[in-house]
Amino acid sequence: MRGRSRSRKVSEVLQEIKGLIANGYKEVVLTGINIGDFDGGDGSSRLSDLIYEVDRLEGLQRIRVSSIDPDEVDETLADAILNSKKTCPSMHVVLQSGSNVILKRMNRKYTKQMFIECVERLKRANPDFSFTTDVIVGFPGETERDFEDTMELIERVKFAKVHMFPYSARPRTRAALYPGRIDPVLMKERKNKLLRFAEKMAFELREEFVGREMRVLLENTEGDMISGHTENFLRVEVPKEGLRPNDMVDVELIENTPAGLRGRVLCHHR
Repeated sequence: MRGRSRSRKVSEVLQEIKGLIANGYKEVVLTGINIGDFDGGDGSSRLSDLIYEVDRLEGLQRIRVSSIDPDEVDETLADAILNSKKTCPSMHVVLQSGSNVILKRMNRKYTKQMFIECVERLKRANPDFSFTTDVIVGFPGETERDFEDTMELIERVKFAKVHMFPYSARPRTRAALYPGRIDPVLMKERKNKLLRFAEKMAFELREEFVGREMRVLLENTEGDMISGHTENFLRVEVPKEGLRPNDMVDVELIENTPAGLRGRVLCHHR
């Protein structure tokens, strides 16, 4: 069992990020368990306040917010994400299931409708905004209709990436006592079907960006190619030719592949 959420002080977080900037880091991810509960350690600050503070730090180029429940993305937080200069138009918002029946059994505080409202609010403000998420397949009692609800929501949102987990019972949890265990063979079938479909939807999302020019922070070298991510978390690879991880480049996105986008470097920012 987890205890109550505990937050670090804003000053501690800022000091750590200043150290990262001094070591050459250009992007930071604000994350944690129940990050939406952030209160600065004493109730004096909210996550939106922290974002604005980090946004003021010189030398930092990107801020990401990761792993938050949709009900925690209120208007104040959405404004901070949309209006800060360095916040990326992408966020990891936890889904778990597209079925309200299963969400209730999971004891989640949000509904499918709340998730959709969160996504659509951010996409209305910035059509380039993209999302990643977590999904659990095979939760006790999951019917074929429940599973299809999840598939339909994935089709509606077109996530840049879905992290999929088959349900695994944990001792001394309420869910471990639930009836309606899903047959392992069926769970594997649903897992594979969902993964293939999520990859198809991510491909369709990336297809919308072919022909665009976007800035990419390079991360990993793979043979004669080097890859990184756009601000809205689309994976892009370009020819390595004199480039290194942590370089920032402007790229023309020229091709979509199952592994991600491919591009041509237009401008190199050291």
